[in-house]
Amino acid sequence: MSHQPLSEEVRFRVPLPFAIPIAALVVIAAVTIGMSRILLSVPKEAAVIIAIAVAMNVLIAAAVIANRPETAKSSWVELLIVFTYPILIGFVLAQMNLGGDTHAAAEESGAHAAAEGEGGGGGLSISAQNLEFSSDTITLPAGEEAELEFANEDATSVPHNVAIYEEQGGDELFIGEVIPGGQSITYAIDPLKKGKYYFQCDVHPGMNGTVTVE
Repeated sequence: MSHQPLSEEVRFRVPLPFAIPIAALVVIAAVTIGMSRILLSVPKEAAVIIAIAVAMNVLIAAAVIANRPETAKSSWVELLIVFTYPILIGFVLAQMNLGGDTHAAAEESGAHAAAEGEGGGGGLSISAQNLEFSSDTITLPAGEEAELEFANEDATSVPHNVAIYEEQGGDELFIGEVIPGGQSITYAIDPLKKGKYYFQCDVHPGMNGTVTVE
């Protein structure tokens, strides 16, 4: 009977070195996963505000605890509320999908604009800057006239154009007007058959690429 208190003491104290780190890891993981899901679900501006608010509250709570190690239980509850309210606000905003519709609409609009730029007879564009084309590929619709917007973004003294050939050094299919830097032009390209062709700047043949007609 004399050893019973010792056995009870061992039974309650031995698991603490294991239980405390495990519990801490569980809490940290839960908070991290929860915060990440919240921040990814709200608009970028709101995510920044929520993250800053949580960080500030953590620092404030840590400072209060450090200066008042014997804080009453009621004060601990208040600190817990102060720490968690930005998380709760973020959770509510995430559930309301604040800004989600706007973001989705923007993505849809961008995808629609990209689709228009790749197909059909309009919306095609390319530019030149630093003696390079903005893209080494041009896609044109087969069997119909296409408009290609070309912008020369180099200095005024550096002229460029866009010319299309059957292949490098081959027969010309389209020769665009040469324009000085700082100007732009819209080329009207006659219908081409399906296939791959070669384009270049006639002033600077090192600027070139591939035309895909499909």
